[in-house]
Amino acid sequence: MTYYLLKPCRTATAFISTLKKAQRVDLTEAAERLRTQGWHVSDVKVMLILEGEPELTLYESGKILVKTDDERLAREAVDRVYQAIGPMAPIPAAA
Repeated sequence: MTYYLLKPCRTATAFISTLKKAQRVDLTEAAERLRTQGWHVSDVKVMLILEGEPELTLYESGKILVKTDDERLAREAVDRVYQAIGPMAPIPAAA
């Protein structure tokens, strides 16, 4: 899964990953997959909160907010999440 990893501003203690190709995440299915991989997941309907170090928030758009100022740690965590949830359905084109 290819993505951009952005830091919103210099003083932010978080990174945001954005998928290069628009896709939609089925949060219910993603929560199940993540739990079977050992993640502690809080499903708050519009997003999943993945507890741990660092804490991550996964959105239906496939974006992930990573609460750390360590880029290497952020990239590793994002890679683990995308690997755990596997391929996602493409977002249908607007009619």
